[in-house]
Amino acid sequence: MEPLGIAGRIGNGIRKTICGLENLIRRASGESLRPRWVVFELTDRCNSRCTHCSIWKGKSRKGELTADEIEQVFSDGLFKDTEYIQVSGGEPTLRDDLEEVILRIHRALPGATIQLSTNGLLPEKVLKVARAALKNGINFYVGVSLDGIGEAHDRIRGIRGNFDKADRLLHELVALRSTTGGRLHVSAGIVVSDLTLESLGPVREYARRLGIELTEAWYNECSFYGNEGENAFSANLTDAIRSQPPSPLKELWLRELDGRPIKFPCFAMHTFCVIKCNGDIVPCLNLFDESAGNVREMTPTEIWHSPEMKRVRQKVKDCRGCLNSWGAGWSLETSYYQNLLFYLKHPIITLRMLREG
Repeated sequence: MEPLGIAGRIGNGIRKTICGLENLIRRASGESLRPRWVVFELTDRCNSRCTHCSIWKGKSRKGELTADEIEQVFSDGLFKDTEYIQVSGGEPTLRDDLEEVILRIHRALPGATIQLSTNGLLPEKVLKVARAALKNGINFYVGVSLDGIGEAHDRIRGIRGNFDKADRLLHELVALRSTTGGRLHVSAGIVVSDLTLESLGPVREYARRLGIELTEAWYNECSFYGNEGENAFSANLTDAIRSQPPSPLKELWLRELDGRPIKFPCFAMHTFCVIKCNGDIVPCLNLFDESAGNVREMTPTEIWHSPEMKRVRQKVKDCRGCLNSWGAGWSLETSYYQNLLFYLKHPIITLRMLREG
């Protein structure tokens, strides 16, 4: 596809603004939208021992969805507009049938991008799955956790040798990317907190040298991670956040550090949702225990239009807001007006984006 010219990008922005206003009206009126993005917790088992996350300490929920069930779920009409599925965990590479699951999701939704989020502890398995995905025409994305360089990463992730494996995986993915014609996307991700403050600069430089994206994720305290009350961030992060490129999410981060409200129209259970490994459909990581139903008991479409879903959507509406990079980001993309205000506030950035595409 040819890149859009400046006029095309302006037109695209106008269309997104109009669509965003329509989405806000539909959300306010209670009219349901369909998911464009889905986070799929393939398993809650994990082989990391992270200091900022306690998933590995908890008991695994029994009855993970099988590959057959997963294909049936994503074949439901509810997901016909889904563009992006993030396959996560726990650690998804612990599933023996990971390659089959990826191919089943693709068979159900051939036009969707599939992302695999991994800690990099099983690099050969990730590479095998990536090659199979590319062979089958999947637009594939691999995100690898990177909370430091060398021993700093191993200390935070709790596994000796983790950095060496993640480093080798990222280099091999970059080499594979050069042969795919743009169908393989590679990124690293760091959780920004006081625990990683000294590593942020070196990780940014590592990503720049390797030529990959870097996701700087806010430290989330919630039931999903089992880390409520650990409070691993402080105002010490302000300078680090200010050093990020300007973005709507960065402005929300600074508001939070300054003690100001961050509430925005959230579209969890409207244009995105989370599917747990046991089949529960929930809004997000913060409301991970608020299930609207289980796909083994009802179809996704039935759950989406159920009375219980109305109750959960009210929980979402009452939420104070969060800084989860995908939850907040997808909400801002859906309503779009906050993105538009950001571009109007930063005309130089806007002009550069229009010129560079």
